[in-house]
Amino acid sequence: MKYIVFFILCLYTLPLYAKAKEELVFIINHPGSAPYLYFNEEQNEYQGAIPDLLKPLIESRKLNIKFISNSRKRSEEYIYQGNADLIMLSEFWLKKPEEVIATVPLHQHRSFLYMTEEFPDEFSLENTNESEALCTKDGFFYPNLESHIKSKRLIRIDSSSHLSMLKMLFKHRCKYVVMNEFNALNLINSPFFNGEKLYHSKEPVSTVPLNIILRAELTHVKNILDKHIMALKEKGELQRIIDKHTRYVEL
Repeated sequence: MKYIVFFILCLYTLPLYAKAKEELVFIINHPGSAPYLYFNEEQNEYQGAIPDLLKPLIESRKLNIKFISNSRKRSEEYIYQGNADLIMLSEFWLKKPEEVIATVPLHQHRSFLYMTEEFPDEFSLENTNESEALCTKDGFFYPNLESHIKSKRLIRIDSSSHLSMLKMLFKHRCKYVVMNEFNALNLINSPFFNGEKLYHSKEPVSTVPLNIILRAELTHVKNILDKHIMALKEKGELQRIIDKHTRYVEL
């Protein structure tokens, strides 16, 4: 009789174990972005707030995740095509938000305009019609600046990386650069810009929630992630993890 009971218990627990063993592909926009997700060449592994967040779930076998990298343009398409399962993005940046699902926000992701001199107190892009160059990242869309780009108030100059964007700014090839606060902090503290000063606009040009985006079928994974993220936020642990990786990281 006890063998029959054991067999029945195995039947009930097997699907849960199978889910834990399901390998999920987390795709990364190459070369990554500190403090969220970046590749440490010395240790030959991905590090950052996202791996730290996921580590307890992986170690407890609730999730089985591997990281792969691709270009920003292709990464999102991989999710829609079913070639990857998860990606870190804001749900507000998605091309096809109706085709995927998003976790609860990790935190509020802020982007600013940056210059090599202080912004005037009365600064506003609306104050003049004069065209000025804006250093941008190739493949990135900036919804809150799009009207200024279309009107030629801002002339977009694309670069392949945030590093090259900032180098162009200090060479005065553009008046402004737009990037998130962590990228700016990471770069200005790097050896490339010793002694240089960077100033950001008083108000962010964009504030959006940052999420983990999943294929629509993975509602069970979303539920696991949501519960875990909310628990970390309630304890203040998620902010501590982000702060831990807010430093210069060579990408």
